Amino acid sequence: MTTTANPPTTAEGPAVLFLGLRRSPLEWRAEIEAAGACGLGVHVASDADLSHTGLPERRRGSFDRAAGLTDQATEAVRNVRAPESGSGAHVAAVACWGDKYVGLTALLAERFKVRGLGEAAAVRATDKVAQRRAMEPFGLNPPWRAGRTVDDLRSVIAELGATGRPLVFKSAHCSGGRGMAVIRPDSDPAEVWALTSANYSGTTDFLVEEYVEGSEHSVSGVVHDGTVRILGVTDKYLEGPLSASWATAVPSARTRTQVKELRQTAEQAVLAVGLRTGGFHVDLRFGPRGPVVLEVGGRLGGDLINSHLIPYAHREAVRPYESLLALLAGGELPDEPGEPERGAAMVLLPKAGRPVQDVVMSVRARPGVVVAEDWPGTDSVVAVVVTDDPAELPGAVAGLRESAS
Repeated sequence: MTTTANPPTTAEGPAVLFLGLRRSPLEWRAEIEAAGACGLGVHVASDADLSHTGLPERRRGSFDRAAGLTDQATEAVRNVRAPESGSGAHVAAVACWGDKYVGLTALLAERFKVRGLGEAAAVRATDKVAQRRAMEPFGLNPPWRAGRTVDDLRSVIAELGATGRPLVFKSAHCSGGRGMAVIRPDSDPAEVWALTSANYSGTTDFLVEEYVEGSEHSVSGVVHDGTVRILGVTDKYLEGPLSASWATAVPSARTRTQVKELRQTAEQAVLAVGLRTGGFHVDLRFGPRGPVVLEVGGRLGGDLINSHLIPYAHREAVRPYESLLALLAGGELPDEPGEPERGAAMVLLPKAGRPVQDVVMSVRARPGVVVAEDWPGTDSVVAVVVTDDPAELPGAVAGLRESAS
């Protein structure tokens, strides 16, 4: 484990300790800028390299994800000091942007005696099986079963598969679509069970649930002591079951009644999981019988939803990153936001062998496009399109996708 050799020796102002940053410059820059807008300095600790951020070395720390949680916590705060020590940063908030850091974030929030999700809630937020158990009394789940061994999986498939409906396998401690598969009649249980190697917990925990046909959505917000404030309801554009979304859009094109149902279901899920104070995202599918929860995340979601889309849709009047950091640092919940005045969508466009800059310049020339950049880790360019009339957004997304193909 490596850390900065010479921590600061003079007292600094209040700061937020970020555990990790997102990969896209569009998002990690927004994360850092949001702290500045809240009057907070920034320290970041991560298991990944942070030199590209331009943050001074004394504000960058590291920890080893393979170590135990206690050791991770010790390493993550080596560059900061508690207020009573008289040196280093005054840690006013601890936040993260990825599921694998949620447990560490909760632990450090408790240690620094600042607001956080709570350690018990963080365990549920990073365990799909624990989430299902917590939500079961509220009727938020599809039919599901859990297990740990390949024999468990065979038994679960035999039980749930008797209905003839499609099944989905999920490793219990994964995010971003990893460790998942559709179980088909010819699927080899041993090969499916092997996906549990993607668990960042090192366990073989999994669950299997019925696949619910319908549209997919993400609900973003913050929570504080039992009060949930929803900041946005997003539509996801998918190619098929378990495919990554190629576009996300705010506001939802669902009816007012359906959006209300999505909001209510998300709020129930957040409270059932027991998130105390912090950001969340709830992924749902709107099926034939209404919304079903896919998972609850104990941090704000990605895909530019909170960094760009919600602010653009509300003409900057709603800024989830800043709302979260202000709340964690001791502030109040944000006001209930009004209806989005505009539409905003993130669209992934294939490079198709073309130079990135050619694609970017072509996309930027399209009507309504306000952002176009290479999307790290993919063979895509990300574009953000904004429409003055939210009703025109689906057409704008389709037109942008068609122009790239």
